[in-house]
Amino acid sequence: MSAADIADLPASGTVLPLVADAANRRVLAEWLAERERYTLTGDTPADAAFDLCILDIRALVENRVVLAQRKASSRALLPYLLLVPDAKRDAVEAFRREHADLWRLVDGVVRVPIRQYDLGDRVESLLRLRAQSRALADRERELEILNRVLRHDIRNDMNVVLGWLSMLRDDATDDQLPTLDRVEAAADHVVELTLVAADIAKTLTGGDAVALRPMSLTRVLRAEVEKSREAFASARIEFVDDPPNVTVAANDLLGSVFRNLLNNAVQHNDTAHPVVAVDVEVRDGVVRVTVTDNGPGVPAGVRNSLFAEEVKGIESSGTGMGLYLVAALVDTYDGDVRLVDDDAPGATFVVELPVVEDATDAR
Repeated sequence: MSAADIADLPASGTVLPLVADAANRRVLAEWLAERERYTLTGDTPADAAFDLCILDIRALVENRVVLAQRKASSRALLPYLLLVPDAKRDAVEAFRREHADLWRLVDGVVRVPIRQYDLGDRVESLLRLRAQSRALADRERELEILNRVLRHDIRNDMNVVLGWLSMLRDDATDDQLPTLDRVEAAADHVVELTLVAADIAKTLTGGDAVALRPMSLTRVLRAEVEKSREAFASARIEFVDDPPNVTVAANDLLGSVFRNLLNNAVQHNDTAHPVVAVDVEVRDGVVRVTVTDNGPGVPAGVRNSLFAEEVKGIESSGTGMGLYLVAALVDTYDGDVRLVDDDAPGATFVVELPVVEDATDAR
């Protein structure tokens, strides 16, 4: 389900009318019964399966424990709509100040006597938010499962690779050992990345900030350029100038940003001898890394959505997640990535990251 689909979810659902005042409860029940997209439930707050609870202050106080528990245990937004007597504004404001913990449970307010327009607008808005929140929670759960399965499978496969490498060492010649060392280092790095990805996924779904540390951008960038040179023997990948020593706040996935950009520059290049130029410039507390290739450039039809999920270039055999991952990581590092939209041949990508003070533990 796309973001647009989630935004357009209908405002319907099951409503729990939990109103202590008999007159208001009757008006509310009649209004809800006249609308087919709302289903009423008469169960208790502890047992009812509902998408929206409409209540007054008395009901809020009497059911405070179970209502707080229901909201806290719900993966998605579980909205409470409070009916507030218009003639008792001072008393309501005093209640709000004195019972801030209870007031935090409230997601919307409707004045009493009930005006159908106000009630309808609030009910529709909160039910739509509930539907969107549930859809996002379902998508998050699916991504958690996918992330867990992929990391498990990758680690298993890489452990098999490491086992084979150990066997190959027994019969390897002295000339072959350096190559096996590089393969083993790459395999170990993949296993490490699965652990880092697990921490990042957990942090993102938990709503906390991703833990970053000072890292040498220069060292990471040099390593990725060297890996790309080894992977693409027919390509020429080089720095425009010797890159300056610069430190940024990042994590172990920093290399993935530039690995994806370098791989794209070669894999989507239709020339016999791809050329990729990497330039590093520091200005006003920002490091700017520019990756330019001599390929066909980016088709106009995908430029505006280039960093979205599952966007692929023409005749691409990739998963379409590379540039999406680049954008997500750069955003995590409080930076920016963009395609330079000009008439120059090839494609030019620019990554900008805030520079941090040099640190002795930067690596």
